[in-house]
Amino acid sequence: MTTGLTIKAEEGVTEALEELDERLVAFNKDRSDWNSQYFTVEIRDTEGALKGGAGGRVNLGVAEIRVLWLDEDLRGTGWGKKIVDAVADEGRRLGASKMLLDTYDFQARPFYESLGFIVFGTLDFPTGNSRYYLSRDL
Repeated sequence: MTTGLTIKAEEGVTEALEELDERLVAFNKDRSDWNSQYFTVEIRDTEGALKGGAGGRVNLGVAEIRVLWLDEDLRGTGWGKKIVDAVADEGRRLGASKMLLDTYDFQARPFYESLGFIVFGTLDFPTGNSRYYLSRDL
C-alpha cells in the first residue's frame, strides 16, 4: 500500500540514516558472506598528537581505504606508504586479497599509482573535477 506516504530530505546523519544502514547491512548479510570489519591505522607523535592515519574496512575479501590523512609536514617522507602498507597488512590479516580506494584529481592519485594501484573507474563532476576509483591486489 503506497497511500499516505510522505518523502522529505534532512541534512546530516540522522537516526533514519543509521536505521536504513542497519537494514541494508542485514539484507547483505542474509545474501552474502558479509563480514564487514572496520579498523584504524594511526600515526602519533611523542606527545600523542594524531599526525596521520587511515580508516578502513574489510568486506567480501576487499580492504577498502575509506579515509587517509597525513599532516603536511610528513608528506613526501615515506609515512604515507607506511600507512598504506599497514592497511594492506591489516587487510591480509582479516582475509582480504584486494584493496580499494577513491581519490579526487586534487588529491593523491599519483601517490597511489606509485604504490601499484590502478584506476578502474572515473566520475567527472560538473565542477570540472574528477574522482578516481583505484584497486590493487594484495
